[in-house]
Amino acid sequence: MPLHSLQARHHLIAAAILALAAPAAWAQPAAAAPAATAARAFDIAAQPLDAALSELARQAGVQLLAPAELVQGRAAPALRGTLAPAAAVERLLDGSGLAARINGSTLVIERAGPTASLAEVRVAARRASDGTTEGTGLYTSRVTSIASKTDQSFREIPQSVSVVTRQQLDDQLLLNVNDALKQMPGITVNRANFSAFDFYARGFQVTSMQIDGGAPLALGSYTYEPQQDMAFYDRVEVMRGASGLLGGMGDPGGIVNLARKKPLAENKLVFEQSVGRWDSNRTMLDATGALGFDGRVRGRAVAVYENRNYHLQDRSQEKPAIYGVLEADLTANTLLTVGASYGKQHENGYGDGMPRYSDGRPLGLARNTSLTQPWAFWDTRHSELFAQLEHRFANGWKLKTNLTQVKANANSTTAFVDGAIDPQTREGAYWGGGRYATSSQQDIVDVNLSGTFGLLGRTHELLLGADWQRAQGSWATGKPVDNWAVPADLFSGNAWNPDMNIPLNSIFDPWNQQQKGAYGVLRLHPSDRLHVIAGARLSRYDFLQQISSADAAGNRTVTSRTDFGEPTKVTPYGGVIYDLDSQWSTYVSYASIYKPQALLKAGPQPGTSLSPVKGKSYEAGFKGELLDGRLNATFSVFNVERTGTGVVDGRYPTSRDPWAGNCCYLPQGKVTSRGFDAEIGGEVQTGWQLAAGYTFNQTRDRSTATSYSTITPRHLLKLSTAYRLTGEWSNWQVGSSAHIQSKTSVKGSLYDANFNASPYTFAESGYAVVNAMVQYRIDPRWTLSLNLNNLLDKVYYERVGTASGGNWYGTPRNAVLTLRGQF
Repeated sequence: MPLHSLQARHHLIAAAILALAAPAAWAQPAAAAPAATAARAFDIAAQPLDAALSELARQAGVQLLAPAELVQGRAAPALRGTLAPAAAVERLLDGSGLAARINGSTLVIERAGPTASLAEVRVAARRASDGTTEGTGLYTSRVTSIASKTDQSFREIPQSVSVVTRQQLDDQLLLNVNDALKQMPGITVNRANFSAFDFYARGFQVTSMQIDGGAPLALGSYTYEPQQDMAFYDRVEVMRGASGLLGGMGDPGGIVNLARKKPLAENKLVFEQSVGRWDSNRTMLDATGALGFDGRVRGRAVAVYENRNYHLQDRSQEKPAIYGVLEADLTANTLLTVGASYGKQHENGYGDGMPRYSDGRPLGLARNTSLTQPWAFWDTRHSELFAQLEHRFANGWKLKTNLTQVKANANSTTAFVDGAIDPQTREGAYWGGGRYATSSQQDIVDVNLSGTFGLLGRTHELLLGADWQRAQGSWATGKPVDNWAVPADLFSGNAWNPDMNIPLNSIFDPWNQQQKGAYGVLRLHPSDRLHVIAGARLSRYDFLQQISSADAAGNRTVTSRTDFGEPTKVTPYGGVIYDLDSQWSTYVSYASIYKPQALLKAGPQPGTSLSPVKGKSYEAGFKGELLDGRLNATFSVFNVERTGTGVVDGRYPTSRDPWAGNCCYLPQGKVTSRGFDAEIGGEVQTGWQLAAGYTFNQTRDRSTATSYSTITPRHLLKLSTAYRLTGEWSNWQVGSSAHIQSKTSVKGSLYDANFNASPYTFAESGYAVVNAMVQYRIDPRWTLSLNLNNLLDKVYYERVGTASGGNWYGTPRNAVLTLRGQF
């Protein structure tokens, strides 16, 4: 195809993507000049210098590093007009005795003359290149490390990558991982129980989570349930598609990365106080700055206290948490980071959603119905220790070491109902629950070396690394004597008060999982426009689970034991990127993954573990990096395939407890997930931030010719936006977000007392949930924000369960008022 035809085609595609989400983006010409020279329209009122500089940095799309002791107490004149950022900041600093430098995308304020701190300059350069979003004011980031453990722009990654930035977390008041992923394009968040959620991408569950790009944590009840408070993190990233190169095992839907907040060179204190409906209260303090040695040692501490009720009866939560991190420049080329976090969570009430009538109709109960008891509780404690060492060699190569240990413990007594309701008698549900004691620990080590080398007159990149993951868990439970014996009155309510002073007689211990891996990625650049990526990972997996029963004296009898090892597996990865011009690229990629099935065994009894599930994904698309990196756009088509998932083997007695390693199962045929993503995120014009993503996804079980993941909507649109008004209204910011999806359903079988199965399908119609935000800047230090969630008070199910239970209403309309101060 002639070059001019190819360019015309990609410009048409670019126009279509932007026209769908942000027509006004075309009112701003694409900025190809560097940030220091590209002229921009500025509108900044006369105000204190620190506030004026923050506003300039926001409007220019750069980071600001301005020591508080230099800028506090000074005033700045009004600034309006079209100027290069370098010229604009000179006007604000005129007569102040201060000077400014623009280093890449970072604006550094220092004393005029030779007294500027070199440590602050080093921090500025690092912050500008590692994807940190704090202080940028953007709904996108310039780089990410989620796909290759090295800092790459979105255009350099041949898979779909999305980010929820610090600005979006603040604007939409996203307080935890679940909130953040609900805003993430292409991600389905499905409630698992009263406080935990499962995440799905492209029809498959996401079971791996990185922190700071290290080796992934395994997500699950025995291992790690993400409870992180977003006050500790700079951003949340997701890569959709198989991620075997990063984690070896898992499903081919995607992987999540959380990037922690790191210390800043300038002193900064942020205070937040939120109050909301149902007596919700939240306080947050975030302090950071230099601790000594001419700024070479820096620290940060974040503390959060949350105390809230829910719209559900007999449900409340108290959650204190603290996070601390130290960062030290051991040398000009060596950075050491150490930190820890600790949190407690007390949950009153438990509940497991609502049953349905046995014919599938909803019960029509009020949205505040919780179906638990006032004495039920769930207490958890979780801690995290981490250390990172980064060293840059004289030849430009970089060695990174990332260590993390996470621990969690929980104790609880639960009460919930289960059972389909007879439409005539309105009976059929019973009270159940018990005592639980769980604990888990994961240890993660990741070491990698990356750099460039020359070959055939071109410069290329290489990454080599190794990682180790060990997950250990235990679970012990005891059931009261009248468990599932007391009928539950769902319509009038009735008390259940069993004797919970019972022994823990069913014990999962030990539960151990270990993975060792080595990986490598080669990025070749045969020409200025063509980039070829090839990589592979070697992984070995070991698993041990033992289930025991204990008598009244505490003596254990082993009832099941699975000791399993998966031999070394290879997961390849590859991609090709072609730069159409300085802003747009097209790409294709292939990625793979595998998932062991130690607990699913093929017959005859006692059975042998099935071979691993195999997953692979193909993807092709276009990516745009516009407006000097302040706006990213992606359009991709994907095809994901998974084979070998275990299903019950009808030739043997039916097993209802796969967690015990029971027999017998068969490997499932091919499952496919196909569709496309269209996404845009960042600053579409001065003062207007937008993150929008549409996903079309169709999943099929090829062995049964039916839909595979019916909880994955075929159409999913997510939108978040915020706009800063101009002129006399510049103290006001307004915004909104929306979640719009097509219908979903669940399929299964309802069993009677004789275990005769009746198939069912329960559907949830498509729905839209809209949120709104308005913010007023009281003065340069204080802002007041009002977030209105479920603005239209939409009644919908955020999870459709079975006839027996697990049906959860979405949260009704509510408002949260937040006062934020920055010093």
